[in-house]
Amino acid sequence: MNAQQLPDECVLRVLDYLWEEPRLHEFFERRSQHAHVYDQQRVHTVLRARSVAPMHVCRAWRQPSVRRYYRTLVVDLRSQNAPLPDAAVLARHVLVLANSVQSDSGLSMQFPDAHTLGLCVFDSQDACPSVSHGLASALHSALPNLSSIWLQCVGSIGQFAQTVVEDLSARSSARVTAMHFESTESRSCVSGIIRSHAHNLQFLSLGKVSGGVLSTLVVHKGKQLVYKRLKRLLFAIPSNTHIYADVPEYTTSSFPQLEELYFDDAHSTGLPREEWFAPLFDVFLSHPTRLKYLTFPIVYNTQRCVSRDNCPELVGLRHIKCCWATGAWSSQQRESDSTRVLSAIASIPSLECYVHPSYIARLSHVPSDIMCTRLWRLDLYGWPLTVNNMCWVLRVFEQLQTLRVTLVQSEDVDDVWQPTSSVLKCLTVGSADSGLEVRELERLAGIIESMPLLSRVSLYEHAYAFVSEAAVTWARDTRDLQITNNDSGLRSGQSFRSPLAQLTTAASANSPPSTSWYLIHPLLIDG
Repeated sequence: MNAQQLPDECVLRVLDYLWEEPRLHEFFERRSQHAHVYDQQRVHTVLRARSVAPMHVCRAWRQPSVRRYYRTLVVDLRSQNAPLPDAAVLARHVLVLANSVQSDSGLSMQFPDAHTLGLCVFDSQDACPSVSHGLASALHSALPNLSSIWLQCVGSIGQFAQTVVEDLSARSSARVTAMHFESTESRSCVSGIIRSHAHNLQFLSLGKVSGGVLSTLVVHKGKQLVYKRLKRLLFAIPSNTHIYADVPEYTTSSFPQLEELYFDDAHSTGLPREEWFAPLFDVFLSHPTRLKYLTFPIVYNTQRCVSRDNCPELVGLRHIKCCWATGAWSSQQRESDSTRVLSAIASIPSLECYVHPSYIARLSHVPSDIMCTRLWRLDLYGWPLTVNNMCWVLRVFEQLQTLRVTLVQSEDVDDVWQPTSSVLKCLTVGSADSGLEVRELERLAGIIESMPLLSRVSLYEHAYAFVSEAAVTWARDTRDLQITNNDSGLRSGQSFRSPLAQLTTAASANSPPSTSWYLIHPLLIDG
């Protein structure tokens, strides 16, 4: 079989690679937790950078490549560069970039089979109503079969965007199903746009949002707003902000169908405080949810925890921005925070991935009721675990394939656990103090030797030296086992800066480690 005889499916796989289709899939599938993925300017850049060469390889390649190339078109109304008329017939997604001072002359053609409109509005200062209605009328004529509108607002936001969207929705049966903003701090008009389409929204990216605006999206004029179709919500909160206390406690959730909730802590600096994040929990997690993926702050020493009670269907959980609460309830608890948190997440049967890289008190005891049997990835870096604790983890979470821990010297040698895991493939071990003594290092080396599928081990410097020397005498075949020093930053002769080393350096400097999701392993949710 030569290149001209390849099936269309194979040709499309080649085109996906050449034209960076995965980045477009991220945009259209709305499955990423990173807000920048939904920037239409980014998609515009990807589309413009595509080469037309594959369409001229041969006749067999031309048909599938033309269909794929023109499936998504960009119409930039800020310029006069409109797509070719014959390409408009092939379009399924049309991305329109507009502002309030340009005409709609680029929409003089029709896209008869396009069903999705991505409308990106720049600096939409208040404009003459006739301009807004003119653009809405042109969009309605150009997209007769439109069913879904995705709105993005860039820069200053006025009534122009709201008028265009509402006029277009009234003219057609299309619904506004997605909205993406860079920032919604102190933007009353943004709140109005969101509230107007709350009943149809399936995706909402708020960018940086103030506590006051977030409150108005939940309660408006004394009435609870319900986003009955919303599946995914992304937002970031700057430092020193929280939801105002005037949000009442409702008996039902404002987000009954929410499946993915991502809190971006990149803009939140300083030591987190209980009054910032406890109200967030009350708004989003105080009622049973249908969440499957969650990135959210955690408040220790309170009854606010993620467990089977409020997240029975959770698959991936990442805890960030840990803070400690005070009060009568916390002072009466005999369990440590780590035991309470681990007991809560162990109660979720569907959980597959748990990431919580932060310092926390030692386990007061190991939980007894383990319902989480699907967990394959666990990241507890910063937890002061003993080798015995790690053995217990490997014993109870039998499907664990990736484990990341910090080990400290054990103070008690009773009740020694023996690991039974046979599927662990990747193990990362850091140290929070002076490291393990020889007896514990021998146990660690024995655990590594006993894991038949373990192929990647990253250890702090002292443990790396000990285990590497011990591995020479092991009975198991070590040719497929890669042992690296996560303190030296060297792997296979190449420079490598481990996230563990970064966090260890930050901790040694008496500064809180960064828990931004750009540094910690992201939850495996994309695709």
